[in-house]
Amino acid sequence: MPKTKQTPGTLLLEFLSKYKLNCNRVSKEIKCSQTALRLISLDKSRITPSIAVRLAKYFDTKPEFWLLVQMDYDLEKIANNKTFEKKLKGISTVAKI
Repeated sequence: MPKTKQTPGTLLLEFLSKYKLNCNRVSKEIKCSQTALRLISLDKSRITPSIAVRLAKYFDTKPEFWLLVQMDYDLEKIANNKTFEKKLKGISTVAKI
């Protein structure tokens, strides 16, 4: 599966690099587990609304910024999933009234 241009993990890593930070320090600052941020940085875990709000406050962005990157990534993953594509073929469209 091709990766999006900007995954949640690569975005987080860019911010960490820009400010010369690491997951350990940021996790302490935003009061979340180090494991959670590490998994996000590896694209093995999602940015939740709670994490998005914390990252937004810390990096002076908006929560929507983080959540939109996550949503775009999720939608691209599902669009490239052949198993899911087969399931979609079995779903009919509601009749227009």
